[in-house]
Amino acid sequence: MRITFVLDTFGGGGKERRCLQLIQGLNKEGYSNIQVIIINNDIAYNELYDTNIELHIIDRKNKGLNYLKTFLIVNKLFKKFNPDIVQVWGVFSTLFTNPIRCFRRFKYIGSYVANCNKPEKYSVEKLTILFNIWLANFIIGNSEAGIKAYGVPQKKAKVIYNGFNNERLKTTNHSKKELKKQLNLNSNFIVSMIARLDDNKDHETYIDAAKSIIKKRKDILFLIIGTGPNSIKLQTKIEQKDKAFINFLGFRSDIENLLRITDVSVLCTNPNNHKEGVSNAIMESMAFGVPVIATDDGGTPEIINTGSNGFLIKPHKSNELKDKILQVLKDENLHKTFSEEAKKTIETKFNLDRMTAQYIELYNLLLKK
Repeated sequence: MRITFVLDTFGGGGKERRCLQLIQGLNKEGYSNIQVIIINNDIAYNELYDTNIELHIIDRKNKGLNYLKTFLIVNKLFKKFNPDIVQVWGVFSTLFTNPIRCFRRFKYIGSYVANCNKPEKYSVEKLTILFNIWLANFIIGNSEAGIKAYGVPQKKAKVIYNGFNNERLKTTNHSKKELKKQLNLNSNFIVSMIARLDDNKDHETYIDAAKSIIKKRKDILFLIIGTGPNSIKLQTKIEQKDKAFINFLGFRSDIENLLRITDVSVLCTNPNNHKEGVSNAIMESMAFGVPVIATDDGGTPEIINTGSNGFLIKPHKSNELKDKILQVLKDENLHKTFSEEAKKTIETKFNLDRMTAQYIELYNLLLKK
C-alpha cells in the first residue's frame, strides 16, 4: 500500500497534528510506503522528521512558484511515487491535486474538514470542495458537525475522530511541583488557553474572566499559549497590575509539560468567525486529565459532555466563564470527576490506535474496490 499525503503547510494547526499522529500510528503498524508533499515550507512539528516517510517540501512561496509550476512539481512527484491512495489535508493542496486525479487512477480522500465553517457560496474554496466531492471516494471529517457544515453527501462522508498518542503521556517523570519550578510558573493554580491568537479565537472573553477573578484571588496564574496576529493587541489589554497573573508564553513545543501543571484548560471561540471541529487543544487537555471549559459551538459538544467531563459555555460570556473556572477550582470532587471522565473519553473515543485502525480499514476497503 503506497499512500501520499498532500498538505498546504505543516504549521502548528490541528490538521497537521492529526496528520502527524496518523503517520506515527501507521508507522507503528508497519506502514512505511508513505509520501508526504508539503506545498509551502512551514514545519512546526519537528517530530515529522523522525517518522518513516518520503518527505518533499516544494517551498512554493519562497521560490515564487506560480500555480502551473507548482502543479507540475506535484504531478511529477505523484508519477515517480505512483501512490495507491492520495489524501489531501487542505483546500489549497486539494486545488493542485484535483486536476491530477482526472487522469491518474489512484483512490482519493479529502481530509480538509477540520472545522464547522460553511465555505463561502461563491468562492474558489467552495468550487474546489465541490470538485473534490465529485472526484473523491470519501471525504473525512473529524466531527459530525463539520461534515454537515461542508455539505458532504452521506454516501461519501466518514467521521474519524482525532486520535491522541498515549506516548505523549510518558515524556517526563518530574512532579507537578518540579515542573512549575523548571518553567518558573509558581502559583497554586494555573489556568491555560492554548490557541492561535487570531480572530477565530475569543481571547478577549478569557482575559476579561481572568481580570474579574484576579480582583478576588491572587493564587491563580492565567496562561495564554500560542502566537498569531492579535498578540500585540491582546497584550495591550493587560494592565500593569494584572501582568503578574496573566502571562503570554507564545508558541511552545513543551505543551505536554504545560498541561501537566494546568488545573483548568479553556478554549473560547468566536463563532461569528470560526466554528471548531474537534479541537486538538481540548483533546490533549482531556488526555492529561485537565478539566476543560469551552465555547458551546461546532463539534465541541461531540467531545465535551457538559457537567460530566467538562463545561460548555455560551459564546462571549466572560461572567459565565469566570463562574465555571472558580467552580472547578473550588470543588475538589468536581475537579477529580471531570479529570477522570475526561481521560476515559479520550481512551475510549479519541485514542490513536482507534483512529489509525479506522484509517487502515478505510484504505483496505478502497483498495478492494
